[in-house]
Amino acid sequence: MSNTKTLIVTAAAVAALSTVFLQYRQNAALVSELAATREEKTRLELQISNAAAQAVDETAQVRIQELESEVTRLRGAASRATRAEAEIAQLRAELQAQRARSASGLAGATGGNADMLAQYIGAGVQPPANLDPAYSKDGLVGAIQLAAQKAGVTLKQVSVDFAEFPFLLGVVSEPGDWEKLKAQLKSMEGYTYSGSVGDDNRNVFSITPHQVYPPGTDQTISRRMTLRMQIFYDRFAPSQN
Repeated sequence: MSNTKTLIVTAAAVAALSTVFLQYRQNAALVSELAATREEKTRLELQISNAAAQAVDETAQVRIQELESEVTRLRGAASRATRAEAEIAQLRAELQAQRARSASGLAGATGGNADMLAQYIGAGVQPPANLDPAYSKDGLVGAIQLAAQKAGVTLKQVSVDFAEFPFLLGVVSEPGDWEKLKAQLKSMEGYTYSGSVGDDNRNVFSITPHQVYPPGTDQTISRRMTLRMQIFYDRFAPSQN
């Protein structure tokens, strides 16, 4: 009987030890699996972080390029505006001098000054023979209509002064719509908006880029442009005078 108890106790001890050992092995396997899982998680997080950083860097590079392009465009527009303002001031001075001479009865001097002014402004530039249709009368009207559509505005009237190159555009819009249309004009591919003469609902302007001007005509066109726009506006909106 004593031997039997001994065997039973021994068997129970062996069974208990086996269970403990089996559980130990299972726990060791779980610990190993958990460590592998943590390592894989860390590796994946690092990959995600690197991919996100690369995406942010690429997005930043694209934005930087866009901003640099916009800065270049604005510098060009500012330069042309500064040059135009200086030329306008000179033209105004010439006109005032001409009026002063006329008032004092100096007809001969007035005639000479008029000739000098006409020589300074230069003759109107004719459209080039190979003019891109985009800058023809129909092409410009189509571009304005497209810009108005994108801006969500309705134009009451669109007119074109095609007496000389580049052609000028005149539009009549609802009060408050001009700024929306102008924003679209500034972003239109293939066209350049560099200012206008007008008010909240009537404006005259050009969107023909200077790159398509006939060679050697930039200065003449620049000198004539503002005066042409003012004359066109005065004719286009007589009620505003």
